[in-house]
Amino acid sequence: MRITRRRPPRCPAARAGRAPAPAVIHPERTGDPAVLRWVVHGVELPFVGPLLGAPGLDELLGAELTAVEAVPGALLVTAAPGGSWRELGPRARTALVTALGRIGAWAPGPGARRLGPDETLRWCARELIDGPVGEIAAAHGGSIELVGARDGVVTVRMHGACRGCPAAVLTMRQRLETQLRRRVPGMRAVEEA
Repeated sequence: MRITRRRPPRCPAARAGRAPAPAVIHPERTGDPAVLRWVVHGVELPFVGPLLGAPGLDELLGAELTAVEAVPGALLVTAAPGGSWRELGPRARTALVTALGRIGAWAPGPGARRLGPDETLRWCARELIDGPVGEIAAAHGGSIELVGARDGVVTVRMHGACRGCPAAVLTMRQRLETQLRRRVPGMRAVEEA
């Protein structure tokens, strides 16, 4: 007698030849121990500003989380007083991934506003240039200036030791461009002015 295993039904996206891409997130510390910054990769957030409700997060909001604020490329999540991120972290991650899978059902708070793709790209590029990518350039005696962001293309200007340096091109491509591609869907290229 031959036993065959039956495969589970595939989702519509998989039947069409493409797998649904789950949101990829990772937490970063902020200056406030109650607030974690969850960096979001591959999903464009629908707005910036306070988030009043979202599928998956609704059970945690109010009791274990006091606030969730969307910023370009990330969510700032505040734990309730006395809350421990060590204990809350796994539940918050699960809730955030669920919410990111259903961004159309998010309820924006007062002052929330939609960002255009160029503004989102510019904001994320500024954050990386002012942060980890700029720190690499500064460690080598140079700097990177953001000139602009338009139609998926970020334009930068290299200064100091970075100007004309072959390693600066690697930093620009491997660090800045790769990280921007993860954070901003539709990002096409980084070019030097």
